[in-house]
Amino acid sequence: MKFPFPIIDPHIHQWDLLNTPRILSWPKRLLGWNRKLYDTAIRFGASETDRRYVGRADYVAHDYLPHDYGQDAAQLPIKQVVHVEAEWRDREGQGLVGETRWLEGLFRNSPVALGGIVGHVELQRPDAGAVITAHRQASPRFVGVRQMLAFDLDPGIMRFCPRPYLSRDAHWRAGLALLEQHNLSFDAWFFHHQLDELVVLARQFPGLTFVLDHMGTPIGVGGQFASYGRTEAARDVTLRTWQMHLQELAELPNVMVKLSGLFMPVVGWGYEHRTTPPTLDELMQGAGPLFEFVLQAFGVDRCMFASNFPMDKVSLSLSQLYEFYAALVAHYPEAERRKLFHDNAARIYRLGDLS
Repeated sequence: MKFPFPIIDPHIHQWDLLNTPRILSWPKRLLGWNRKLYDTAIRFGASETDRRYVGRADYVAHDYLPHDYGQDAAQLPIKQVVHVEAEWRDREGQGLVGETRWLEGLFRNSPVALGGIVGHVELQRPDAGAVITAHRQASPRFVGVRQMLAFDLDPGIMRFCPRPYLSRDAHWRAGLALLEQHNLSFDAWFFHHQLDELVVLARQFPGLTFVLDHMGTPIGVGGQFASYGRTEAARDVTLRTWQMHLQELAELPNVMVKLSGLFMPVVGWGYEHRTTPPTLDELMQGAGPLFEFVLQAFGVDRCMFASNFPMDKVSLSLSQLYEFYAALVAHYPEAERRKLFHDNAARIYRLGDLS
């Protein structure tokens, strides 16, 4: 697998459980001195919903830092990454800005450069404007905001938003309106059945760039996950719902798409349960048509390949993921492939060219 151009990975996550405020910081500080004891506590202490969603806890229960990503990316010409907020837990006052400050120093000795930061802002709060300003002051790399909106009524699926339809809240929309004033984009992560919310937002805010994360995460389209995907007919309903909403979004020029996240367990392939990773043929036959649908709907100029590492690492390695991406577009002209792997991310997130 050879790339004749540098790569930007516009969606990764980093965490240091001992030294930053994370969901697992307390158990890590209490039991981390004994890895076996800690791993056992996480395995039995986590809820079944959480365990099922992440696939295996070893990919989220331990630190994932530039060195770890660099090892994963060792065979790839990845020159820059965009860090997307990773559930920083300090939410008092301007506490969320701490993640941006932390990231500013994190990549100083890394072989991969930090090109951009997409940080967390609780847009419904009255101090959202002050938090956005503080993020921008904390780093010149602050290029966008993500507040996760993925929510499903099934209790077997992790919820990343405190309540459904938060995007309809007038206070939340007032916060969203601030992003355009600051020349920031909004990373939108919804599950497939929520994508009509993004259609409404993109129409209401035509001057704001929306980046749809993870292709709108079609739950259970690859197989059973919680109450989704139990039969072929059920999977077909998910597929058709997802396609319908994506076609609506494709008509809105301010919506971009990250070709990413389709190997999280929630999609239903079941790769996280296997002892051997999926083959390239399996990936092409299973997930390939979904990626091709998005590419055809949105066009080369509005899509960008991203890893979502380490969340997708439970299913396959970074080199396997990019081998699949390369195979998907092997017949595209080099200029178009460069857009998908590098140029579009640089343009959409306004990154400096370090290639």
